[in-house]
Amino acid sequence: MSRTKTTVPTARGRRVPKNWKPVGRRAIAASALIALVLVTDVAETIADVSGAAGLDNVLLWVNAGVMLVAAVAFVMWLWRARANAELLVGPHGQRLTREWVIGAWICPVVNLWFPYQVVVDVWRASTPNRDRAGGLVMWWWVAFVVSWLFTRFITLAGIVDAVPLVAACVLDLASGVLALLVIRRISDWQALTA
Repeated sequence: MSRTKTTVPTARGRRVPKNWKPVGRRAIAASALIALVLVTDVAETIADVSGAAGLDNVLLWVNAGVMLVAAVAFVMWLWRARANAELLVGPHGQRLTREWVIGAWICPVVNLWFPYQVVVDVWRASTPNRDRAGGLVMWWWVAFVVSWLFTRFITLAGIVDAVPLVAACVLDLASGVLALLVIRRISDWQALTA
């Protein structure tokens, strides 16, 4: 399949690259699932802190399942957004190849910064003024990594005190809300292009 910068007219009269595909539905799916993860995370934390062990165990599994589906939806959205970003700025306008949209999340060690690079490059390609750095993406990534590391620490250490559990939930909420904002902003910018 050839990746050309040939353009075609759209309903709004603008010209977009030939292989352009909207990200709207994928953004909605990823956002809804991330929101559901946040709701189940809060419910699971409340059950854990209040000592409802049976409900906590059920919600823990529900949260894990929803999180897996949300992760797949997010990566599917990011794959399409990355493909569109490549059409906007060319393949050399991105630091990593498109395969890293998936690989960045599953390769040990580099998964601490490669996903950030992928998202910030999509952000930069999608924004109307290409020189914006994407501070929102940086805050999302910092919240995500800190949340992930902190949650793993308290889980492995067997900490069951309310304060660390609530702190982990707050970090998850911050990360999730920032992810929703990143998805919305990139999707809105790409919708303006089409």
